[in-house]
Amino acid sequence: MTHTTAHQPFVTRQFMAGNSPAVRIPANMAFPPKTELVVVREGDRIIVEPKEKKLGDIPKLLHALNENFVGGRPEFDETERDWL
Repeated sequence: MTHTTAHQPFVTRQFMAGNSPAVRIPANMAFPPKTELVVVREGDRIIVEPKEKKLGDIPKLLHALNENFVGGRPEFDETERDWL
């Protein structure tokens, strides 16, 4: 993942939010609302990054669209035009 801006390190502590561990991050480091995130643990590091769409996701996305498909292609009426 590439970052477009560099941020100074931010020190925070883990706390419990209900039954889940959580951390607070500054607003200027937050992702846009409703961004799907992937969390990966690599040793002592926890990496949080946006879930990126990949070409391999296309069949799954098309299948999801198919569930909402209600019929054939709508026909259109061709309009006669006087091009003279």
